[in-house]
Amino acid sequence: MMTLSEPQDMEMEFVETFVNMTNVTSQSAAYSEPYTLDLLVPLSITYAVIFVAGILGNTSTCIVIARNRSMHTATNFYLFSLAISDLILLVCGLPLELHRLWYPFTYPLGEAECITIGLASETSANATVLTITAFTVERYIAICRPFMSHTMSKLSRAVRFIVAIWVFALCTAVPQAMQFGLVSYVENGQTIVECTVKGPGVHQVFVISSFVFFVVPMSVITVLYALIGVKLRTSRVLHPVKKLSVDSNERPYGQTQYRNGASQRRVIRMLVAVALSFFICWAPFHVQRLLAIYGKSLEHPSDTFYLVYIVLTFLSGVLYYLSTAINPFLYNIMSNKFRNAFKCYKDRDLSIVNESPSGNSQWSQAWRLRADPSDSIGSPRSISNSSLREVDEELTGEELATYMYNVNDTGGPT
Repeated sequence: MMTLSEPQDMEMEFVETFVNMTNVTSQSAAYSEPYTLDLLVPLSITYAVIFVAGILGNTSTCIVIARNRSMHTATNFYLFSLAISDLILLVCGLPLELHRLWYPFTYPLGEAECITIGLASETSANATVLTITAFTVERYIAICRPFMSHTMSKLSRAVRFIVAIWVFALCTAVPQAMQFGLVSYVENGQTIVECTVKGPGVHQVFVISSFVFFVVPMSVITVLYALIGVKLRTSRVLHPVKKLSVDSNERPYGQTQYRNGASQRRVIRMLVAVALSFFICWAPFHVQRLLAIYGKSLEHPSDTFYLVYIVLTFLSGVLYYLSTAINPFLYNIMSNKFRNAFKCYKDRDLSIVNESPSGNSQWSQAWRLRADPSDSIGSPRSISNSSLREVDEELTGEELATYMYNVNDTGGPT
């Protein structure tokens, strides 16, 4: 996959070929001029915001997970891997992307750096997609197969999966990186040097890449999140169940039912947001890449085709990097548990986080609730309301698995 961490890499080559095929000299002349400020300024500001947000969000994720032992869970290890791959994408891609915007005729580094950065970008992009897919599978197992999750979500197994993801991502990135190199040519008296694709196997490599790293993951994510949504809608985790204890401070049934419905909608909206964000951020990137490859084989590309390609080039670049900035918000920062862990780390006081159940301790909490509901934190509550309160705070597969386990074990099969 050509990460188009540099989406413009193929743009010059495609436009030059397009112009040669159609003999439209006016387009060539227009393209050879530097971009106008009307385009440069908004794009530069957008990229700068994405870069700062992505660096801060992903760095915070890494620090909180690494420094807080209560966050050392299988789910969070996947999120740590995702943050690392997103950071590599940002660092390897965005600075050069901004340089290409302002200085489109030059490449500031040598051929070795071009190939190395291409390899790093391809590897991290592949790892990002594979990690999101693996995380989705982990969520599905945790929520829909909670008893299997008790053994599948072990830290050692998660670490092995993450290592396998990065090894596979690197191996699949090598054929892609071998297509990169520096290309120099003269256009309208201007010498242009760019880091782009120049290898012979471009078509096959990038078609396979789009299938393996977009079509398959998108299908898996859509199907599994749909199954998770169905499970949550029919599960007593998000519906009222028979109370195991009575408390004078308990909410009225109508209020509890309303909260249950709100929790259900919140979780399902989260699942839809994750699937949609993956599609929106990655689909234009792969479409633009395939257009760049196959557009050169067209004898007479239309003006509409040319316009679509140019628009997709800029749009796919923004969305591609945007995915690295929104991942921390989708998977971490919207979690109350993560925010509490961050505050505790910031204050150098982890006592609050250590007191809250996480990882394997949540299973112990589940058994305590089963044995004696009055032993739970705070006033006595029913299993259903305890689960609902936690579901409303945590949306990751590991926590939801615990709530499913609680209900299955104490209230019968859902």
